[in-house]
Amino acid sequence: MKILYISAEHVSGTLSLFQAEHRRRGDECRFVTFWHSRWDFPDDICLNLPLMPDKSWVLFARKAMRAFRGRARNEQPTRVSPYWSPSGIERALFAWRDRILWPRIQEVIQQYRLDDFDIVHFDGGLDLTRDARFAKEMSVRGKHIACFYHGSDLRNRGMIWPVDDLTELRLTSEWDLIELDPRLKYLYLPFEVDRYPAREYHFHSPIRICHATRNPYKGTAFVEKAVKVLAKNYRVELMLLRGLSHAESLRRKQDCDIFVDQLTNAGGWGYGMSSVEALAMGIPVVTNIPDQMAAHLGEHAFVQASPDTICDVLKHVITHEDVCRSLAASGRKWVREYHDVHSVGDQLYRYYEEAGWLRSR
Repeated sequence: MKILYISAEHVSGTLSLFQAEHRRRGDECRFVTFWHSRWDFPDDICLNLPLMPDKSWVLFARKAMRAFRGRARNEQPTRVSPYWSPSGIERALFAWRDRILWPRIQEVIQQYRLDDFDIVHFDGGLDLTRDARFAKEMSVRGKHIACFYHGSDLRNRGMIWPVDDLTELRLTSEWDLIELDPRLKYLYLPFEVDRYPAREYHFHSPIRICHATRNPYKGTAFVEKAVKVLAKNYRVELMLLRGLSHAESLRRKQDCDIFVDQLTNAGGWGYGMSSVEALAMGIPVVTNIPDQMAAHLGEHAFVQASPDTICDVLKHVITHEDVCRSLAASGRKWVREYHDVHSVGDQLYRYYEEAGWLRSR
């Protein structure tokens, strides 16, 4: 089979992992991105399109449009399966952009014969144009369409109805999105555990507590306050990962003792790829796993905390190195069991089989 992934941006390295896993199974796979990753993840076919939100002026225009409509950036949808509902001005601007960009996109489709693929994954439910003309053409050709939804795709924007109307397989790696749309099927994000060699766990002096601040809704202020309080009586320091390349973030994270992910769950539930990386490095992860998500996860390796409990939780872990050492070992084992790229590939192909997409080999 030939599998094509289309994504605005290569955000967490998973496109390369999916590509390698498909090829390992004997299938061809390519991925297309609209612009180069801000975190410098590798490209396959990068369109380098203008008029995209990797440009500061486009982001400014979007914020102004959102403010004009009275919508907050972190506004949560209130309906099941929310759909994108632009204003007349927004719809006209997207139509204008599609007309300008389509000739360039067509050249790439022809150059790489993208319309000859059997399965198309639209990351975030986004087609190459907002009017979904590529998805429509592929559907007419009898190709199969899947969408992989992430947090803001549904929380802030909603599904693009022409794409959703053609979609046969809907995937997500975030449990709260299934609450919004029960048609979604869960798929763990793929990961290569062996990229991170096991290490002998021990505390540094001072103890290094790490926190990534890429998402403004993680509860960073609560982490900063807790470490400041603890620093009055314990040798601890906070290392914030902010505005760094992915490679530099990994380098700094590997030198830490405890990783704090998110406490508020305002931008999604539980944990993300940053936590998976930390667990694979043998670093205990403190985060907020809500009850609804915990019921799906079952036994896991995370240390539970909230804005109200973070100080006490961190105090407990920094005074129990033996507990952290055990958490480090169990965390790495948990990532290998659930996020390993081969096991994720097995589940994805089971979904293909359930949908009747697999050809006889």
